Amino acid sequence: KIIRKFFNTLTSSLKLKAYGQPIIFSPKGTGKGDNQGYDAFILLIDSGISLYVWTSSKFISLIIYTCKHFDEENALKTTKQFFKATIIESFSF
Repeated sequence: KIIRKFFNTLTSSLKLKAYGQPIIFSPKGTGKGDNQGYDAFILLIDSGISLYVWTSSKFISLIIYTCKHFDEENALKTTKQFFKATIIESFSF
C-alpha cells in the first residue's frame, strides 16, 4: 500500500505517466535477514522506476529510468519527504 502510494506521489510530482499497476515482490525469508523488504517496479510511458526497500535497515534505493526530462531536485525532495529520510545520496547519468 505504501509503495503504491509512493509511486503515485512521485509520478504525479514529476509529471511522469505510468501505465498499469506497480509490480511488487517480497522475498519473505529468503536471503539475508538484513536485506528483507520489497522490490518494486512501475512501468512508465517513457521507461520505468525501480524501488528497493530494506525494512529492517530503513534503506531504500530508487532508480528512475526515463527518456523524458524530469526535475531531479524535485525527485529527491519528494522521495526525502515521503520516506522522512535524513540522509540521501544521489547520482545521475
